[in-house]
Amino acid sequence: MMRPPELLRRLVELESPTGDAQRIAHVGEFIAAELAGLDGHTKHDGELVRAAFGQQDGVGLLLLAHMDTVWPAGTLQRMPFRIEGDHAHGPGALDMKGGITVMLEGLRRAQPLTRPVTVLVTADEEIGSPRGRPHVEELARQADAVLVLEPPVRDHTITTSRSGLARYQLRIEGEAAHSGRQQAGISAIEELAHQTIALCGLRNDQRGVRINVGQVGGGTADNVVAAEAWARVDARAWTPDDQRRLEQEIRGLRSRVKGTRITITGGVTRPPMPRSERSGELAERVVKIARGMGIELSENASGGGSDGNFAAAVGAPVIDGLGPLGAGAHALDERVSLSSIESRSELLAALLAEL
Repeated sequence: MMRPPELLRRLVELESPTGDAQRIAHVGEFIAAELAGLDGHTKHDGELVRAAFGQQDGVGLLLLAHMDTVWPAGTLQRMPFRIEGDHAHGPGALDMKGGITVMLEGLRRAQPLTRPVTVLVTADEEIGSPRGRPHVEELARQADAVLVLEPPVRDHTITTSRSGLARYQLRIEGEAAHSGRQQAGISAIEELAHQTIALCGLRNDQRGVRINVGQVGGGTADNVVAAEAWARVDARAWTPDDQRRLEQEIRGLRSRVKGTRITITGGVTRPPMPRSERSGELAERVVKIARGMGIELSENASGGGSDGNFAAAVGAPVIDGLGPLGAGAHALDERVSLSSIESRSELLAALLAEL
């Protein structure tokens, strides 16, 4: 098996944009072969990769990762893999080819595994795991614990709670008219302005409820009253109750400009991942194991989502953010710390042996 820097290079150079079936299948074949080389009973269906380890039946510890990235094919031409000092740069190096490297290296160092360990690598996490979600939920329901190899939000932390996410699309219909006869038309853009203000009014900083109207559009020309307009909205909340309340408020939006019609589509893409009692107890064990290795860890919360949200929603104790440290995820300066790949691999191997 390749050592971490070479393994990371190979993974990064196997570009895997979400939705690119051929490239996803290619990187999946590589990951499946690496898992099989570690004596995992491996299954690869062209997208998902699943492997079982250990000499007992059952899911045991479930390791979650994803092979897709946000980067389109050809990005390597302008962002080639390179190592500068302690950091490796390249598309997906941190999110989450680095996490897959930690997973594979941690499994190698933990050999031979006598307890059951299951690996699931999804291929659509970056768009909310619409196909991966049922597999995550199925295995998480049976798992003793779930360990997610996403990068931590802050250095020297693990993630024990995550925000819930929802995406909505607003479509507003009005009536076109020449702007010289403005009273004859009904402006969808005017309605959109009212709705944008109403949506922003749903924010609650104290409870951590966040709304972002991220994209808007509409109209056909400067001298035409807009007959249509649209907006795309990101909504986040920390608790299931707040997420349900926010859903009701968004779906309850009503038009302010007489004659306009509003259609709202979309909905919750990831449920919240609150710090449950079982996850808290598991986190305390993880921190203790790390401290015994000379690694200082603390718990942290993330405003973003992962497949760990789905695992927590079905009742599994979840520790997320076990991947390597770095910066620039989804950005042109994406990079991962090679020394943290080493330390996080050691930590994962210890968790596989001691949890």
